Amino acid sequence: MSARPKVGIIVGSTRPTRVGRSVADELVGMVEAAGAEPVMLDLAELRLPLLDEALPPASGIRTQPHSIAWAEQVAALDGVVFVTPDYNSGYPAALKNAIDYLKEEWVGKPAVVVSYGWAGGQAAAAQLHAVLDYIGLARQGEGVRMPFQPTDFDESMHMVDAPAFVSRSSEALRESIEGLVAAAAAELVSA
Repeated sequence: MSARPKVGIIVGSTRPTRVGRSVADELVGMVEAAGAEPVMLDLAELRLPLLDEALPPASGIRTQPHSIAWAEQVAALDGVVFVTPDYNSGYPAALKNAIDYLKEEWVGKPAVVVSYGWAGGQAAAAQLHAVLDYIGLARQGEGVRMPFQPTDFDESMHMVDAPAFVSRSSEALRESIEGLVAAAAAELVSA
C-alpha cells in the first residue's frame, strides 16, 4: 500500500469550554502511530449552520458552499473517529446536524465512536451507533467509553489534565484506532 489512509477525527462538541478537542488532540498521535494520516474536523471551527439545503442529502445535490466543502472533506476520508460527549443522555445537536448534511459520503466508511461523560458517554454512544448503522457506516466494534472522575476537573469545571484523562483509556483507544485503520487500509487496497 503506497498511500496511508486518511482518518477524520470529528469533534462533536461546540461548547466554548469542552473536553472533546483535548481528547481529539490526544488521538492524533494514536492515528499516526497506527499508520494513518489524521484529519482534524472540529465542528466548532467548521460552524455548519442548521441543515439549509433545499433538497435532501440523499439527492447528492448541494448548493451551499459550506455543504459542498463539508461533503468534499468527508468524501476524502477513509475512516472516521467520532468524539462525542454525553449531553443529557444524547449526543450534541451539532454532531447530528453535521452527520445529516450528508448521505453517500458516509456509506461504507469504517467508523469508531469515542464517547466521554460521567457514565463514559454510554447513552450518547448508543444513540450515535444507531444513527451510524442506519446511514451505512461500517462501525468497528463498540467504541470506547471514557468516564469522568471528580478529580478530572478544577473548581470551575475545566479539565485539569486531558492527557491523563485519555491515558486511562489508552489501551482501548489504541485497539479501536488500530482496528479502524486496518479496516480503512483494507478498503484502500480493494478500491
